[in-house]
Amino acid sequence: MHRNYASLHNLSPFLRPAMVHHIPQHLAQTAANVLTKHALIVVDGLALDQWVVLRDALIDQLGDKIKIEEDGSFAWVPTLTSVSRQAIFAGAEPMFFAESIAHTSKESAHWIRFWENHGAKRAEIGYVREGKNQSDDAFLRDVLEESERPKMRLLGVVVGKVDQSMHGAKTGSGGLHAVVRDWASGGAMAKLVDTLLSDGFEIIITADHGNVHAQGIGKPNVGVTADERGERAHVFRDELTRANTAEEFPGTIQWPQIGLPDDWRVLLAPGRGAFVPVGQQIIGHGGIAMEEVIVPFVKIHGAAS
Repeated sequence: MHRNYASLHNLSPFLRPAMVHHIPQHLAQTAANVLTKHALIVVDGLALDQWVVLRDALIDQLGDKIKIEEDGSFAWVPTLTSVSRQAIFAGAEPMFFAESIAHTSKESAHWIRFWENHGAKRAEIGYVREGKNQSDDAFLRDVLEESERPKMRLLGVVVGKVDQSMHGAKTGSGGLHAVVRDWASGGAMAKLVDTLLSDGFEIIITADHGNVHAQGIGKPNVGVTADERGERAHVFRDELTRANTAEEFPGTIQWPQIGLPDDWRVLLAPGRGAFVPVGQQIIGHGGIAMEEVIVPFVKIHGAAS
């Protein structure tokens, strides 16, 4: 990560997306064909090992109806939702959405702007985000309402169940796996995939970041701008405050300004540490552990395609 991460964002997205913001650029190669419909499903917080649980459930429930192609992409660091997921829907590096980098309310606008810049019409572009505590059935109805619009062919979907479960997990990675397995076995994702395939969409499933089991090293007592769920990363507006905090917490990583706005100075927790009270254990994200950074990039087709 320290030696080679900075070179990833300049790689070509066409053969495969090395980073998550390359995914819409990768899709744009075939999106010029108006006969092809694409659905990008971003499962917030889905790590590679949790994708395996979800994949097995999809195979069990949909069997010979689907073909799955698996690969991986790198998330943006810090691996926070507002940074990496927003980069996906913007199709751009975080420095290009500096004004909204601390929240996700502009994702729909980013998604629409990206595709309009690639020649699509507004009526062809859709975005649906799962609400907090929204039932699976209600969410599926929202997706269907958008996907069945007459000219819809470029659909972005955010599935929030994994990330919502992650931050409530009390029994470590094993407990989160059990939650993901229970959710997947309930068939909500299979219904979503089956419905979109039946509606003629080609599907990509990815994630904005993964997650890691971490232990508290203490919470900095400074005024910082940080994602409320980013226990593994703090973001400072100036270099001096970051440097002083790094001295207070030995081993922390002053992450370089790779693709980030100038006033986003990132301090990462060391190893499997987290900026929470000493000894407290969490499932979190924001850092550069492989489980956080490498996310699934999966294409799903109908078996007949």
